[in-house]
Amino acid sequence: MKIDQDKLLTFLNNGHTTLDNFLLLHYREIGMNNEELLVYIQTKMGIDKGNFEPSTELISQTMGWSAKKVFSYLDAMRKKGLVNFKSRHASDGKVTTELDFNPLYLALLNIKSTEGHADERVNNQGIPNIDKQQTQQADIYNLIEQEFGRPLSQIEIETIKQWFDVDHFDPKFIKAAVQEAVLNSALNLRYIETILVSWQKKNYHSLNDIKNERQKYRQYKQLQADEVVDIPTDVDILNTDWDKFK
Repeated sequence: MKIDQDKLLTFLNNGHTTLDNFLLLHYREIGMNNEELLVYIQTKMGIDKGNFEPSTELISQTMGWSAKKVFSYLDAMRKKGLVNFKSRHASDGKVTTELDFNPLYLALLNIKSTEGHADERVNNQGIPNIDKQQTQQADIYNLIEQEFGRPLSQIEIETIKQWFDVDHFDPKFIKAAVQEAVLNSALNLRYIETILVSWQKKNYHSLNDIKNERQKYRQYKQLQADEVVDIPTDVDILNTDWDKFK
């Protein structure tokens, strides 16, 4: 087969983008979703070519998305603490933004292989030794995206971030509240947050407090069911002695 020399030169001149297999294996553990990984790959291609200010317009043309959508995923990674936006002011007054993915690489470095020593896995309850705060937040993002069946919106990401930074909700309680929302078929952040605020007001400190509340509620519902009077419905109302039901 004859090779088109111009196409071959174009192919070779485009260079190569190197990805770490460890990232491809563990990107969800640091809080990235599939779309964010794809945007990262496209962005890294530009960085590998020496362009530290990747064009969302060019990336959008390649991916078939709008530039606004591309930026939304980059901004989502920023809010998750996986990339820094660094502004640069040129002498002509023009402001450009560089992307620094060092936080993403540091998050990956905090993950140790799950093939570690048995005693280490036991001490960590089978969980890889990852930076605790980073792992907890990544787990929550991934859990909610999994239950919602879609990537989180910018507003949703910001809301969850406030649960950690402002409200200081315990990740264990957030997971329990998500479970509660799933059981009640009410998958939205407002419902989950209402549950969390309720538990906070009740001064709950452990999952046992939640377990006890659920148990008491089930017992209450059972008592209500037991107290229902069994009144026959197939009677002649006008010719019935109602005194016997007193």
